[in-house]
Amino acid sequence: MWSKIYLAVLAAAFLVMCFFTFYANSWLGSIGNPNDAIAGYDYYARLSTIFLSISFVTLLILANIILWNTRRSWALWTTLSYFALFVLIRAFWLEKSRYSFQYPDSLFFTPALVGAGLIIAAGAVVFVNQLLNLRLHERMYPTPPETPENIEVIETKS
Repeated sequence: MWSKIYLAVLAAAFLVMCFFTFYANSWLGSIGNPNDAIAGYDYYARLSTIFLSISFVTLLILANIILWNTRRSWALWTTLSYFALFVLIRAFWLEKSRYSFQYPDSLFFTPALVGAGLIIAAGAVVFVNQLLNLRLHERMYPTPPETPENIEVIETKS
């Protein structure tokens, strides 16, 4: 059940982020006043950043529930992939387009470095989160230690 809820939230968040990405990019193709185009782009880029942050945290919470119940971490790494995809799109494509639109003769470096740093930081958060979840589950529900009696019973049954 939690997997279905997670996948539904992921699909909805993916579609909303696709809309914000498309709409922010469409402002850079505007034929109106360049200042208005940059203001429109900034507005929708800011909305997409806020939504990406909220959806990342929500998906991370759902992924932790799935990890706790099933001991499988696919949802955590899917959440990281979702976050990394839209950070890459924003940092390497949208911000580069914005920068080229605003300053056509300059070089582009800073947003790409920030995007790479965000992805590395999110990966570290997901890894530590998985480690803590697994260790906490192991402490709360320890596996019984293997004693010689248990080993003999297992050997005679097989």
